[in-house]
Amino acid sequence: MTAGQLDARGAVQRLARSTRALIVGHQRPDGDSLGSQLALAELAAALGVPAVVVNRDPAPATLDELPGRDRVAVGDSLPEGFPQAFDLVVAVECPEPDRAGFPGLDRLPILNIDHHPANPLYGEVNYVDADAPATGELVWRMFRAAGVKPSAAAATNAYVALSTDTGDFRYSNATGRAFRAAAEMVDAGADPTLVAGWIHGRRKAAAVLLLGEALSTLRLEAEGRIAVIELDVAAFRRAGAAPEDTEDIINHPRAIDGVRAVVFLKQWEQAAVRVSLRSAGAVDVRRIAERFGGGGHANAAGCTLDGDLPSAREAVLAAVRETLEAAL
Repeated sequence: MTAGQLDARGAVQRLARSTRALIVGHQRPDGDSLGSQLALAELAAALGVPAVVVNRDPAPATLDELPGRDRVAVGDSLPEGFPQAFDLVVAVECPEPDRAGFPGLDRLPILNIDHHPANPLYGEVNYVDADAPATGELVWRMFRAAGVKPSAAAATNAYVALSTDTGDFRYSNATGRAFRAAAEMVDAGADPTLVAGWIHGRRKAAAVLLLGEALSTLRLEAEGRIAVIELDVAAFRRAGAAPEDTEDIINHPRAIDGVRAVVFLKQWEQAAVRVSLRSAGAVDVRRIAERFGGGGHANAAGCTLDGDLPSAREAVLAAVRETLEAAL
């Protein structure tokens, strides 16, 4: 039986009933996913619940300094003993269970913690709030509901989640709620200057080379209102880069004066093209992503298309042009 959308207390109560939990995030984890997982693992421990944190893909190098980062297992299979050795799966920032990249998670009850508006409430218990600025803010509320004082490490991980998903408090989800949560996290020990240094102060050489590859393909469409960049298999090879090195690239064309929407096409393996979409104002890219089986938020979404890169570009650009015209 699937419970309806619950508050933080309901999520805490379900977590506390577990004897051993598996905490998973979405494929190609970002700051919100990984930071939320790590903060949640501390809360689980405080509740007396052993937890194992697992991701399908490695996180970007910019997240290497997150407290507890070394406890995350990365691989294409679930931990030995699954499902018998666990009694709960906690899906963090996964709008659908398959976003974690592990088949069979539904063999156990799922606690679904997310802020994507299209989340279908697939868990036994669902703590899903589309008004939350980040999933990390929901996890932060769970500490308060549990009466558990978060450590500086948990505050830091939650702050990373919040700051990255709000674009350093520059996106439309940087609401008063986001700033109030950030203030609480800082008071609990998060250091914004330190976090900014991790996220923005350094890059692997391969990531910088990959940025150059992407920007060399920049095209402006629709009288400069749409920016398109792309990376094919050869570009990844030339840069010596991996999929996680694409983090933050999309924000460069997004900053161009007059651009209302950005299409970023990435093909690091044949026959599949990942598409990231960003927009400003009333251009709802989530609806575009949903046309192609993806999802996300109104101004930040993504999807995956089978086939070659030119075909994917043509299909997605047509949808973006249509949406842009309708929004004007």
